Amino acid sequence: MKRNEHPDFAGIEQLKQKQMWQLDQFENWASQRDWLSFHHNHYDWWMFPYDEPSSQGFRWTVYEAEVINLKTDPDFVQNYLRGAELLLLSWGWQLKEQCFVENPDTNQAWADWPIRLYKCSRSLKLFGCENEFESTKKYARRLLEKQISFIYNGRDLAYLYRQ
Repeated sequence: MKRNEHPDFAGIEQLKQKQMWQLDQFENWASQRDWLSFHHNHYDWWMFPYDEPSSQGFRWTVYEAEVINLKTDPDFVQNYLRGAELLLLSWGWQLKEQCFVENPDTNQAWADWPIRLYKCSRSLKLFGCENEFESTKKYARRLLEKQISFIYNGRDLAYLYRQ
């Protein structure tokens, strides 16, 4: 079973702590309807870890062993899914209902961060959160219908949503 053995890997416990810290920020931003903070801050590496190194290297990369470990922690899973829910809400999408927010607040809209939606989606898929992954896919497809580009650093991330 593949595991992250890179010396830069933060480790499971630090990942959980960083995710909890981030979720507290998400909850605060959402309660204040401060959607711009979602758009302007960095968090996707530890909030939605997946199986590819990023600009943070291997620090937050998770493979099968880490995913299995994290999925056995109900608090982690609950916080992880809540984080996805709040991120999508910041873009005016209701994750569970799989639809746009009616009468969204100012700045509660797509913020042109295809890499963040991609990372969240990839992570949800990796963690086996099929309903949530399907919701992000539906949201992405709605954006693509509006001719919104999913090109990020020369890479078309839309392939994930065409499957």
